[in-house]
Amino acid sequence: MKGLDSALGSALPSALDPASAATAPRRGTGTPARGTGTPAHGTGTQTCGTGTPARGTETPTRGTVDPVKALLHRHRELCERAVDPLEIAAGLEAHGVTDRTAARFRHRDVFALAEEMYARVPRDSDEWDALDTPGDDGAARPESAAPEVHAGWPVFALLPGAVCALTVAGLALTGGGARLAVTLCGALALAATTRVALRHGPLRTPRPAASATRAWTCWLPAYALLGEGLLRAAAPGGTDRPWAPSALAALGLTAAVAPGLACARLFAVRARGRLGSSRGLADFAASVRPLLIGVFALYAVAVALALAGADAALGSGGAGPALGVGALAALLWLGRLLAAHGSTRAATLVYAAVGAAEAATLALAWAARLPGCGFLATPVETAALTWGAPAAVCGAGAAVLLARAVRVLGRASAHARGGAA
Repeated sequence: MKGLDSALGSALPSALDPASAATAPRRGTGTPARGTGTPAHGTGTQTCGTGTPARGTETPTRGTVDPVKALLHRHRELCERAVDPLEIAAGLEAHGVTDRTAARFRHRDVFALAEEMYARVPRDSDEWDALDTPGDDGAARPESAAPEVHAGWPVFALLPGAVCALTVAGLALTGGGARLAVTLCGALALAATTRVALRHGPLRTPRPAASATRAWTCWLPAYALLGEGLLRAAAPGGTDRPWAPSALAALGLTAAVAPGLACARLFAVRARGRLGSSRGLADFAASVRPLLIGVFALYAVAVALALAGADAALGSGGAGPALGVGALAALLWLGRLLAAHGSTRAATLVYAAVGAAEAATLALAWAARLPGCGFLATPVETAALTWGAPAAVCGAGAAVLLARAVRVLGRASAHARGGAA
């Protein structure tokens, strides 16, 4: 907001000076109403497509410079593609415009300012040229456009689960060198299909993730696959017992990709629909936040069913490991959903906290093998293997990200066209 205020600082004093407001003429109503081609007569507000006055729009006093006109040019691309005032309000909010900023334009809030901008959007390039303001170059700031969702994303969403299931079946039927080859080929195919599903599906992100985020995102599934085995190996005599990566974690996490993408798509479509039907930013937030919680609950049920099927197929018969995998799936999905809507910092911090807790558990377990440190073995093993501390940590992290998502994704700016959503 500070950058926007400073950019418009030269334009606002004359428009907002009470002395000049008393003598400056009111803006005329000769500008055609959008979509009608007919000027609005006898009113101080612009009409928007239907001939009725735009709700809540105040006609600001104009001094030597019209600040709303400069704002129209600055956000020209946003205004041209907007289908309703709320979409402009979402874009302004994304650029840091708040109700306090809107008050400097003689509007009570961002939505009222967006309504005037929507009503005053020129219909062609000639009107944009006629609207040009001295001192403003008329160039629109480019919006950060997210890549489109590929039409084949439902197929991509099913590939990770299918590849993992084939790999697990192949490992059960092979041994020796063939088993190693199946493991390597399956891991490479799984990484490739997961990357394709995320990059071309509804959970795509507008920009590449930071290196720290990628590192922790790789660590969390790796711990789910190998963590329990490494903890058991750290126990006295554990190195003498064979152990393998958790097939339940592999099947559960890969099977969660398809419902995760489907739920993300459902949320994006429903949120966009409510963006157009809401009457204001507060109305939109009040309708989208319950939607997010409902979609998350739907995803949790889908993951639980997938884990139940995987557990029945493998015959592991343990609810604790399945609970940990489900909590991790929820944590990863919420973090990716936030990143897809342009919010990455919270997910990185939570991933780092959860990953550091898991790494500390492993470090303490292996430190217990050092001379004089045997007292560490029992509490660490009890907390990690009996009480399910990793599952509790992932669940706590997922709760934090859910609270963050309810706050962030309740903003219209998170769903503005051209954004990551």
